[in-house]
Amino acid sequence: MSIRDELPPRTGPWASRFDSEEALVQADDALREAALKNHDLSPILSFEAVYGEGENCLGKATAITIDPRRPYSPTGEVNYVYADFSTRGLLYGVYRPAEGGDEDGPENGAELWSTTLYPYPGGYEEFDPVTAPLADLGLDVPGVDRRLVNFCAGILGAEAVDDLGMLRETFEVAWPDYQDTIRAGLKHLVTNEPLTVEQWFGLTYVKFPGKRELTAYLAQVYAYLFDDFDAMPLAPQ
Repeated sequence: MSIRDELPPRTGPWASRFDSEEALVQADDALREAALKNHDLSPILSFEAVYGEGENCLGKATAITIDPRRPYSPTGEVNYVYADFSTRGLLYGVYRPAEGGDEDGPENGAELWSTTLYPYPGGYEEFDPVTAPLADLGLDVPGVDRRLVNFCAGILGAEAVDDLGMLRETFEVAWPDYQDTIRAGLKHLVTNEPLTVEQWFGLTYVKFPGKRELTAYLAQVYAYLFDDFDAMPLAPQ
C-alpha cells in the first residue's frame, strides 16, 4: 500500500465537479496551454477566461457546501448552498512532467501528466490565487512570481497535497525557471515567514495550528523536492 492510500481524503469547504465531459476537456485544454506557456505545473484560470462571461459559465460545473451560517433548516435538514459559477469561479490544474522528459522541461501537452483537475468557487475568501497581489502575501520579492502562489494553492492545496510524491518523481525535468522559482519561493517562505496561518488556509484550505508548524512543513517540502529528503511531508488532517 502506498503512502497516498494510507492518507485520509481531504477536500476544501466546497464539494465540486464538472457537469459534463465537454466542460472538463475544455478546462484541461486551456490549463495545459497555460502550463506550457507560463512554465507552470499548477496553473489556475478564472471561469471567464475559459468559458466566457456570465451565462456562458452556467452548466459547466457545480459546487455545494453546508451553509456555515445556518447548517440546518428549521426542520432539521442539512442546509446546502450552491456556488454561483456565472460570476466567480476558478479552474485548477495540477500536472507533472512525464517520465523521460527533456531537462529543459515539457514542450507539449503529451509531456504533461495530469495529477488532478477540478473546478472551485473563487472570490469567497479575502483573496484568491488569481487576483491576490503578491505584495499582499509578502511574496513580492526577487526570484518569486505568481507561479509560487499557484504552487501553494494547487499542489499544496487540500485537493492535491497528498499527491506531492507523484510530483517528486519527475520534478527534476520540470522547466528550470520553474524549479528556480519554487526553490526561491520556498526558501523565502521558510526564512521570512510572510504568510500567516489564516492566509495559508485561505489559499490552500489546509489548516495549521500555528506558524511554527507551517514553517516546519514548508521546510520539509523544500527538502523533499530539492535536498533528497526521503519522507513525504504530511499536511495536517
